[in-house]
Amino acid sequence: MKRKQKEYQQAIVLRKQGKGIKIIAKSLGVSVSIVSEWCRDVPLTKEQIKRLRSRKVQKVHLRRLAKLKHRSHLLKVKGLLLESENEIAKLKDHELFIAGLALYWGEGFKSIKEGRVGFCNSDPRMIKFIINWFEKALKVKREDFVLRAEFNSSHGDRTQEIQDYWSNLTGISSSQFNKPFYHHSIWLREYADRNKYFGVLRIRVRKSSELLTKMQGWIKGLSNSA
Repeated sequence: MKRKQKEYQQAIVLRKQGKGIKIIAKSLGVSVSIVSEWCRDVPLTKEQIKRLRSRKVQKVHLRRLAKLKHRSHLLKVKGLLLESENEIAKLKDHELFIAGLALYWGEGFKSIKEGRVGFCNSDPRMIKFIINWFEKALKVKREDFVLRAEFNSSHGDRTQEIQDYWSNLTGISSSQFNKPFYHHSIWLREYADRNKYFGVLRIRVRKSSELLTKMQGWIKGLSNSA
């Protein structure tokens, strides 16, 4: 490879000034290995060597401090998560009812035109909570759930896998699942791990028109309680 004469001369000047190989390489836009080759015969004074070694030790020290700081931050975050999780004790019946009602208010089907109580979301923890809430707080029977997985058609080859995922998560038999609904929109980007995509789960409750009406009343009561 033909030597870049201008960069070579600049590298020699900078090295004679006691600059480090990496610093020279960065300032000239060339590789560290090339600069090292150019400057291997450039002698350094004892003072320059001492200064470079001191700088190297300082960098190692700063990296160590950064790692310790990062580790400390992770431990703090873990502690806060555990502390806040423990602050939510097992909910009493009324507390569970209000918590689930607030969640339904945000994510559930509320229009009378819907005809039935329903809920739709992609968060597995939220799905498990709302199923539990339907059963414990509203006394919905397990056999009255009707579920449907909805996902992008590009994952059509994973239909059974996705349906099995939601069935296992909820503990509800796949026989209570309606035919999946495929969205045909084109994604602008593909997810890094497509096997972690499971779309959304739509939950319906059979013969729940009266329950839907009561739900509207509960939500209105909740909105007036603050």
